[in-house]
Amino acid sequence: MAKQVRLVRLTLTNFKGLRNAALDFSGDVTTISGRNGTGKTTVIDGFNWLLWGKDSEGNSDTKFGIKTNDANGAFLPHLDHEVTGTFEVTDTDTGETETKIFRRVLQEEWKERTDPATGETSEYLKGHHTNYYFNEMPLKTKAEYDRLVNEVIPEGLFKTITNPDYFLTLHWQEQRNALLLMAGEISDAQILAQDERFAALTELLQGKTLEGYKDKIKEDRAMIESELQKIPIRIDEVTRNTPAAIDFTALEQQLAQLTVQYTDVDKAMTSKAEANRQAYDDQQAKQTMLNDIRTKQNNILFAAKQQAAAEAYQANITYDGAKREFEDAEAQKKAERRRYDERRAALAADKKRAEDLIAMYTRQQDQARKEWFEENAKEFKEDGTICPLFKHVCADQKAVQQWHANIEAAREAFLTEKQTLLSEITKRGQQFGKMIANQQESITAAEAGMIELADEYAKKEEALKLRQQQAEETMKANPKQAPAEPKGEDIPEWVGLQKEAERISGELQALQQQAPDNTAELRQQRNAIQLQMDGVKKELAKREQITQAQQRIDELNQRKKVLQQQKAQLQGKEDLIADFEKARMAEVERRVNGLFRYVKFKMYRTQIEDAKEVPDCVAYIDGVRYADKNRAGKINAGLDVINTLCAFHKVNAPIFIDNAESVNEFIPVGSQLIKLEVTTGDFTVI
Repeated sequence: MAKQVRLVRLTLTNFKGLRNAALDFSGDVTTISGRNGTGKTTVIDGFNWLLWGKDSEGNSDTKFGIKTNDANGAFLPHLDHEVTGTFEVTDTDTGETETKIFRRVLQEEWKERTDPATGETSEYLKGHHTNYYFNEMPLKTKAEYDRLVNEVIPEGLFKTITNPDYFLTLHWQEQRNALLLMAGEISDAQILAQDERFAALTELLQGKTLEGYKDKIKEDRAMIESELQKIPIRIDEVTRNTPAAIDFTALEQQLAQLTVQYTDVDKAMTSKAEANRQAYDDQQAKQTMLNDIRTKQNNILFAAKQQAAAEAYQANITYDGAKREFEDAEAQKKAERRRYDERRAALAADKKRAEDLIAMYTRQQDQARKEWFEENAKEFKEDGTICPLFKHVCADQKAVQQWHANIEAAREAFLTEKQTLLSEITKRGQQFGKMIANQQESITAAEAGMIELADEYAKKEEALKLRQQQAEETMKANPKQAPAEPKGEDIPEWVGLQKEAERISGELQALQQQAPDNTAELRQQRNAIQLQMDGVKKELAKREQITQAQQRIDELNQRKKVLQQQKAQLQGKEDLIADFEKARMAEVERRVNGLFRYVKFKMYRTQIEDAKEVPDCVAYIDGVRYADKNRAGKINAGLDVINTLCAFHKVNAPIFIDNAESVNEFIPVGSQLIKLEVTTGDFTVI
């Protein structure tokens, strides 16, 4: 439903500086003029306070003063502060008009207090409360009032279409979101259809989001650039580690000559080495026989020690069993002590809890006893014929007769009530007595339990001590025996093997003293030739190293070409995406700016650091930023925005323009206009 909301009448009573002001808004344009401080801004504050309990700057009535003050700045007491607004809400589709009257009243709450020293009574302001009315009917809650106001127009929307300064001073993100909502959603498909070049982008996306695909390209590009940066470093590293080229043919000839020399020396060494090898084999045979004898001796000695250990174990069975019995009894003693301490602590806690309850019940019983004596001491008073006002015997005979007629009934009622109270107190005291007795039984049971627990523990401890005593006696009667340490000299078989070992050892020593044929000179010559051959082979190996290094450099250069091609392909994709996003930006700005006649919005800005287009929202009027425009330009820009917002939301409401005197000509608007102008005259409404 499209709505036209008009303010017909606004009445302010004791609101800020206005004691009683009634303003009628009959035409499409109403001008409120006057000197500074005559109440123009108060009218806007009153309008806002009526609907939302706030002033024109959004402050609640706890943060701005709405009361009327005297010449000294003190508020005038005992005044109700109220604003009433009459609105006409027209359904522009059907032409039906409904009158809605809202009234908000702030009332003071005064209380009396008496000075205890002087007895004088004075008033003090205890607080405030607010009353709400709709169509002259009181409402029960603020929530109901707010609901009725929001049915006309919600607060957030009301502010944007009644104040030309409001929307264009919002945070750019809030402005942008509102503009995009009005412009409508722009899908990727709509932009893709604008340029045939974007068809390739459709294939590239394949179900991915544009932002996701951009992130993937960025990730791939970073990997490629990282690898490209490393390739020159790797080539330089391979080059530095590649040896210089040498004459490999001469090296091969030198190696052949050295090989012949090495073979001749090696044959000479072989003939002498064979004789030495036979002597060496004889020595090894004797050493093997000697080692076998030593192994047999060790096995004999080990078996003797095992036998001694087994005999000692059998001899110590009784001692070890008694020791385990002693240690087991000791562990049980500690366990029984822990159980005893835990159970005794629990019984002691039960006793303490019962003692505390007895103390509490005793105090309550004493209090009941005191109440009983106090109640029992009360007596019926028969001084009812004394006048409570003049403090003498009542002169009204009818009143005296009536009192005598009822005195017996009053006495009976007094005694009945007294007896009832005494019975209740007695019953309560008896209940306390029972509870005390119950707790005393708990104490007796706890004490008995502790005695029984102590007896039980003593018996168990005595039995365990007896077990330990018996175990100690057994260990004393069967002392622990250490295993014997057998020696080889005491074992006949070991002695026989020792004699055989000494014989073989003598024969081995005789063989070792025989001088072998000396091949040291030949070996030294062969080693020298081998060193020369190794040096030549090492130089020849550089040929393969050089070949492999060149292959590696070729591979790195080829990889560099592939990566550069891939980077170029990614750049092409990025350029295509950039063109796509520019097309989207252009479409967004085209749609947004198509909504307005005077104001144009730039929805994107270019970052200086990377030339990247990022979301923004800046209003321009005739090519000048809104923030740099004069007051008249800003007001007309705000009116242009209000016209668009009203058309989009299908609702119009009164527009308040403060400092309207700064504008020579207002752009046309479809809403009721209320101008506030500063003049040198008195407060006037036209």
